[in-house]
Amino acid sequence: MAKMYKLRTLSGLLAFDAAARCGSLTLAANELGRTQSAVSQQVKALEQQLQLELFVRRPREIELTAAGKALAEVVRGSLEAIEKTVNDLSLKDEPNVLRLTTDQSFAIHWLIPRLPNFSLQHPEIDVRINADDQRFELRASGHDLAIRVGPLPPGVEPLHQQICAPVYSDMIAPDGPIASSDVAAYPLLAHKYMQLPYWQRWQSENHVSTEELHISSDYSHSGLLVQAAAAGGGVALVPLAIASEALKKGRLKCVGGKPILTEYQYYILAAQEPMARKVKLFSIWIREEMKQMEAELALILSQDEQ
Repeated sequence: MAKMYKLRTLSGLLAFDAAARCGSLTLAANELGRTQSAVSQQVKALEQQLQLELFVRRPREIELTAAGKALAEVVRGSLEAIEKTVNDLSLKDEPNVLRLTTDQSFAIHWLIPRLPNFSLQHPEIDVRINADDQRFELRASGHDLAIRVGPLPPGVEPLHQQICAPVYSDMIAPDGPIASSDVAAYPLLAHKYMQLPYWQRWQSENHVSTEELHISSDYSHSGLLVQAAAAGGGVALVPLAIASEALKKGRLKCVGGKPILTEYQYYILAAQEPMARKVKLFSIWIREEMKQMEAELALILSQDEQ
C-alpha cells in the first residue's frame, strides 16, 4: 500500500526554505518570483498543517523558532539532494557537453575571444558558458567547472596571478605615450572595489608623485573599465588579463612603468575529482592559453617601457 504523506504540496516547503535562508518574507518572495503575500500565506498554511510555529515575526524581519531551525536544516538538505540528483541525471547523457561558469568580465573579454581555438582542437566538445558573478556550489548547480579570480583556496593550483596596470586609448594621447608621471593629468578610472588603494600602490611602486589622485569614474566590472578606457574615457587601472585582447590589437596601451601584483589568482575548480575527460582537456587548454597570454603581455610591457 502506498504511503500517504502528511504534506500535500512542496510549495509551502519551498517558501519556508527561502524565507529561512533570507530571513525575510520580502526577500524570499523576490527570490521565488512571487508576491510577499503569497509567500506569507504559504508559510502560514505550512504552519497550520504541521501545527507548529516556525517563525517569530517582527515588523521588518522574521526569526526561526527552535522547531523552524530543525525543519529548515532537513528541508535544505533534502532540496539540495533532489537538485543534485536531477542535475546528475540530466548530465549523464551528455558526456561531451562542458558546462562552465565564470564572471562576466572574464567570459566576455578573455574566454570568448579564445574559445574558437579550443573548438578547433576539440570539435566534439560543446562548451556552454554561464557568465555569472555569483558564487555557488558547482555540482548542485549543474556546472562541470568554474574559472574564478580571488584569494587562492588551499590545495588549488593557480592559473595566473592577477596583475594590474593603467591603460589608455590613443584618443586621449594623440601626441604620444603617457608617462607614469603624467597620469594625474588625465581622467582616472577605477574598479568600484579597487579604487584608490590599487592606484596608490601603483604610484608607490613606480615612484610616482604621491599627490592625491582623483578618480573621475568607477565601474562595477573590470570589463566595463576596459571598454571605458578603449572609448577614450580616461586612464584605467585594470587587470591585464581582461585587457589583454585590447592591448594585443592596439586598442589600448599601457602607461609606462611596471604593473602591480595583486593578492588575487585566477584558478579552476572542478565539480568532481578525478576530472572527466572533457574537463581535463579544457583545463590543459586554458593553462596553455594563459601561458601564451603571459608571454604576449611581457612583450607588450617591455615595448611600453622603451
